[in-house]
Amino acid sequence: MNKDEFEGKWKQMQGQFKEWWGKLTDDDLKQVGGKYDQMVGVIQEKYGYTRERVEKELNGRMAKFEAHQQKSTAPTPDQDIWDGKWKQLRGQAREWWGKLTDDDLERVGGQSEQVIGLLQAKYGYTRAHAEEEFKKRVGAAEIDKADTNAVPMP
Repeated sequence: MNKDEFEGKWKQMQGQFKEWWGKLTDDDLKQVGGKYDQMVGVIQEKYGYTRERVEKELNGRMAKFEAHQQKSTAPTPDQDIWDGKWKQLRGQAREWWGKLTDDDLERVGGQSEQVIGLLQAKYGYTRAHAEEEFKKRVGAAEIDKADTNAVPMP
């Protein structure tokens, strides 16, 4: 991954970095500000690793994350259905997660992995917590919608 790609993924990846390297603080991430060389330097400082080791580890983890993200965002037969639901859920998502902006929600386009990444970045959630939060909220909204669309029994 080159430096421009790293900077482009910065917001989405902040929570992931904290999960991978638990010694990183919010202040460290603010200092890094999306700059690859800064990130390498902060990890070196916190962990005492050589630059080569940090770059190898960082690039390897980023590549695995990218591969997982591409695999999980591949279109499925239900993609059109999900796209329609996402348009309905966007307003609800702003209520659930007030730190997410309309621009954030527009940019992610309902891609669950990207929403989860935003939750990690904006709220400092671990990946597992962000996934749980996403599934809980979206699942509950779908159940509520099914209940309101149900035909009353005579």
